[in-house]
Amino acid sequence: MALLGPLVAYPPTPRDAAGRVAEAALAALVDRAVGAGVDGIAVLGSTGGAAYLDRAQRRRVVEVAAEAVAGRVPLVAGISAATTESVLAHADDASRAGADALLLAPVSYLPLSDDEVVGLYADVTRAVDGQVWVYHNPVTTRFAFSIETLLRVSALPGIGGVKDRGSDAAEIQRRAGRLRADAPTIEVGYSGDLLGVEGLLAGARSWHSGLASVLPSAYVAIARAAVLGDRDSVDRLLADVRPIAEIALTEGGPRVVHAVGEILGLRTGRLPAPLLAPGPEVVARLDAALCGLGTPRAAGERS
Repeated sequence: MALLGPLVAYPPTPRDAAGRVAEAALAALVDRAVGAGVDGIAVLGSTGGAAYLDRAQRRRVVEVAAEAVAGRVPLVAGISAATTESVLAHADDASRAGADALLLAPVSYLPLSDDEVVGLYADVTRAVDGQVWVYHNPVTTRFAFSIETLLRVSALPGIGGVKDRGSDAAEIQRRAGRLRADAPTIEVGYSGDLLGVEGLLAGARSWHSGLASVLPSAYVAIARAAVLGDRDSVDRLLADVRPIAEIALTEGGPRVVHAVGEILGLRTGRLPAPLLAPGPEVVARLDAALCGLGTPRAAGERS
């Protein structure tokens, strides 16, 4: 039985002025996205800033998200780390905290070979009981999965799905078609606040988006149209969020998701140092784009 539906939202991890996880704000973000109709929540991905959290903080993020989700949709938790030992520790914590699946990107200081990456997933799937999802994020990890390597990993017992990506719509269509044909037992998903929807249109199971966590209603509507194969509606609805998503491409998705959340009064909080929030000019552009989108703002919003 498939785990994830069409749209998986990746919330940021809000922090207070002292750098602690702002638990109430995180729970509110999760509840808001689920209430808007997203089909899954994924914490501790790139948008969730897992690399900037210690082990105890990461475990607490999963606990808070699991309580907020309350079984309404699946919860995925990132377990990526630079060593296999640390990955296994995060996997154990996330499973105990209530995650339904584990998301693993091959993170390393030294660039990894294909055999090293396959070995990582083999070690992890042997050690854990739940589903492990493969996370392809070459910009961050400096490891680009070829289709052949993805298929090697997908053949391992315990791999539940792949969160893939492509550089354009044509590449996504090619990769999705190959994965669906040659690895029919796993779920195939695509990431990207704009391009990811091309995966749904190509027959993939899920679309993974950071902006969907702060703009859930807009992204739910796009995902529903894509599942129906309604290209015209997808293009029309995507045009509304495109200005924001394009800023995310240039400024960095996590920075923009945090900034959008603050503009909307969602208390997404400050980024961990040394990361800097987008400058005033970028915030003004985001504010204008959000006004055009007509997204409701919470109490205490910015004017």
